[in-house]
Amino acid sequence: MGQPSASKRDFVKLHFIILMWGFTGVLGELIDLPAIELVWFRCIIAAVTLGLMLRHRIGINASDRIRLGLIGFLIGLHWVLFFLAVKIANVSVCMVGMATVSLWTAILEPMMLPTARFRRGDFVFGLLIILAVTVIVHSELDQSVGFAVAIGSAIVAATFSILNSPFAQRLDHRVIAFYEMIGAAIFCGLCLPISALWLSEGRGLDLRPSVTDWLYLVILAVVCTVYAYSQYVELLKRMSVFTINFANNLEPVYGMLMGALLFADYRSLGVGFYVGATAIGILVLLHTGLSRRKPVAVN
Repeated sequence: MGQPSASKRDFVKLHFIILMWGFTGVLGELIDLPAIELVWFRCIIAAVTLGLMLRHRIGINASDRIRLGLIGFLIGLHWVLFFLAVKIANVSVCMVGMATVSLWTAILEPMMLPTARFRRGDFVFGLLIILAVTVIVHSELDQSVGFAVAIGSAIVAATFSILNSPFAQRLDHRVIAFYEMIGAAIFCGLCLPISALWLSEGRGLDLRPSVTDWLYLVILAVVCTVYAYSQYVELLKRMSVFTINFANNLEPVYGMLMGALLFADYRSLGVGFYVGATAIGILVLLHTGLSRRKPVAVN
């Protein structure tokens, strides 16, 4: 059946969610934990919080539980690859790789959802976003391994976003987030030996956050994950996956701007950042206008 049209309020909510996701980079900078341990704690706190909020309203059939848990594995894999790309290269290279999520969504959505059609315009917008982000970090694209890992993270992100769309039409968004956070926590827990053996530089696992780390972890899990992620799933009822993923290209821009304000990083922002960020903003606004006029039909 047809997807309800998104309202202006939905688009405002979307950008507020993206702003909060941009803040996760700042929190990641403040939390003194290795990447996989950080994500593991994030997922556990988010799952426990959602469980306490929902209480007895988490009953769904076993098949949906398994499938949502497996999607959670993909979310965990996406986060692990994201932080691994940062570890191998840097945030800028990772940002360029993640910008390809729009392109992968345009390609994969019609292949994975029978009712979705390939839209040439979405494909072109995805390519233009990659060019705009490349302008921001053009001098750092020589780090091919980190770039490839970031592209892998973007492909996984596009995949789980598309898989979420049919569930969003028939299940409560918080229930979806609850089971997916459990799956993500299990996946990251399985990855802890990888962190201990290869990513800790001989320090082993770090499973004892400081008091300050706990504070930032709670903010990261409750505000940027429980609220922001569950509301993102809720928006899938009225927005296409591509529209949301395309607007999400503003996340690194928001993150860099907050980093500039909080950590005085503005001293390192050159002309390329402002040119690329302006281009991204214009492209997102153009696509938002087109999306509001042409809702997408889904199951």
